[in-house]
Amino acid sequence: MANQLGVLNALDAGKTQWYHFTAIVIAGMGFFTDAYDLFSISLISKLLGRIYYFDALSEKPGTLPPCIVAVVNGVGFCETLAGQLFFGWLGDKLGRKRVYGLTLMLMVTFSIASGLSFGKSPDGVMATLCFFRFWFGFHMLQSLQFILLHKFIDNHLILSLRTLICR
Repeated sequence: MANQLGVLNALDAGKTQWYHFTAIVIAGMGFFTDAYDLFSISLISKLLGRIYYFDALSEKPGTLPPCIVAVVNGVGFCETLAGQLFFGWLGDKLGRKRVYGLTLMLMVTFSIASGLSFGKSPDGVMATLCFFRFWFGFHMLQSLQFILLHKFIDNHLILSLRTLICR
């Protein structure tokens, strides 16, 4: 118990350093990417309905059909589950840092591709959007960020505690 109080006192006495801000930015990026991936599509689906399912004879703006809304919104949760399982296994096999870089490259590539969805018909555009959106979210970026961040903080925390205690 006395040892724990010594560690807590050393942490309280420590100054804010650059790695604290790095940790905040890394954690914020992981949260933002998953939040963007899973929750922004509900706002964007209204715009997609007005663009691709617009009827000039109707007084209401265009809306996505309910089955397409379900697919566009549901693909995000399927991709997350599949990506967590696959990249968790791959991270154990290849190493977390290498898999982190791979998922980051996948995410950048397919986020650009989902913005450039193509097709001759509105249903074709929605199909390519769902395809690219699946691969965009098929990652475990946030989980890997927290694991790497935890190791990063542990290493710096141990060094900081050693310098504070050894003074």
